Amino acid sequence: MKAIAAIFFALISFKALAHPVMYQGGWALNSTNMSQYSNNYALYSFTNRFAAGFEHDRFDKINLGILKVNSLLWRDNGEDHQANVYLHSGIGFQDERKNPLVNFGLEGDWENRTLYTSLKHMQFENFSVSQGRVGISPAKAPFENLQTWFMVQAMVIHNVEDRVMITPMLRFFYQNVLWEMGSSTRGDWMLNLMVHY
Repeated sequence: MKAIAAIFFALISFKALAHPVMYQGGWALNSTNMSQYSNNYALYSFTNRFAAGFEHDRFDKINLGILKVNSLLWRDNGEDHQANVYLHSGIGFQDERKNPLVNFGLEGDWENRTLYTSLKHMQFENFSVSQGRVGISPAKAPFENLQTWFMVQAMVIHNVEDRVMITPMLRFFYQNVLWEMGSSTRGDWMLNLMVHY
């Protein structure tokens, strides 16, 4: 019974949370927005280990258009947790000058029904982004109900905005929709939305 519950939890959380690769045949539409940064993408998962699509990023006044390929490198589905490591890669252009660029990164997460942690590093031509998150859920709500998380994100955009931005936020997800809202300790707003199909 525990194994069945663990598999069910892994499938539901994999579908609902913000993973860069989903179940085979799934689409992910994402919009992450802050005053100094935005990330918008549409990804299609060809398998449960491989997704591709298009991404647009804005870092202050830098705009990037990237053709993305994401891969699930490793997964651990425990009885009461799930852990993942992903590889990000892409090619594209920067700004109106159409300067070509290459993008790559690593992302890892670990979660159970009440704790969440993640680390992510993305490397671009002449700058990079590092992000860490930790979160707690106050209750183990049934899977078909609204899920609520309290999270804190630390992010730095190296060579663009070298100060660490700390952002407390609320995360909610219900079935195939995830949304987050918060404000950094400097007063910068944040609003994220992700939908999986």
